[in-house]
Amino acid sequence: MMKPIHLLIAILFSCNLWLNPAETFAATVQEPFSILTVSGTGSATCAPDQAVISIGVSTHAEDASKAQEQNATRVTSIIEGLQSIGIAQADIQTDHYSFHPTYSRQENRENEISGYQVDNTLTVTVKDIKLTGNVIDTALSHGANQIHSLNFQVRDQKKLRKGALLAAIHDAREKAEIIAAGLGHRIIGIHHVSENTGSFRGREFNTLMLAKSADSTPIEAGTLSLDADVQIEFLLGTGGK
Repeated sequence: MMKPIHLLIAILFSCNLWLNPAETFAATVQEPFSILTVSGTGSATCAPDQAVISIGVSTHAEDASKAQEQNATRVTSIIEGLQSIGIAQADIQTDHYSFHPTYSRQENRENEISGYQVDNTLTVTVKDIKLTGNVIDTALSHGANQIHSLNFQVRDQKKLRKGALLAAIHDAREKAEIIAAGLGHRIIGIHHVSENTGSFRGREFNTLMLAKSADSTPIEAGTLSLDADVQIEFLLGTGGK
């Protein structure tokens, strides 16, 4: 049976833990490490595996139905031409269509309708990137009079993103090891990690205007890159490795 004096000590100790748990824990446990915050950057590159081309057809005529008919005829011819070189119908879609009157401006007279303009834009996804130049040439030869943009992309971005993040982590770790060694410390763990991977954007050629030519259009896909940044809080312990 517990003696009265021992029982009293046990009760007082339990009350102290209940009343001041934080103070008691702080008194018995101390931080054995320091924190080193390091930023790392990295990038990864790869060859694009598809292209997205914006093709425009603009027609104008004095008669509304004539303007619309001319535009429809050209667009139909373009679609058929693209399909003949291997572009699937599912990879051709209408991105924009507009129909509006145009006006003549004359002195001392109200603006009068001089005709009608129809603008039709097709977005074509080229999954066989070697066909990019051929797609442009085919569209122009079948009635297109505008190439709005050409954008090279990567269908699966996971591998590129992983490569950029691993490069950024390696950069941060390398910096941290140099700093820790210089301070006479060693890395014993990681306290916190945050990352900021840039949004992937394909290599784009804006407002690309091409004229019909007997020669094929040379297109070089080149390479694409993705950048990533990480910030890592390393735990440092005393002494070398």
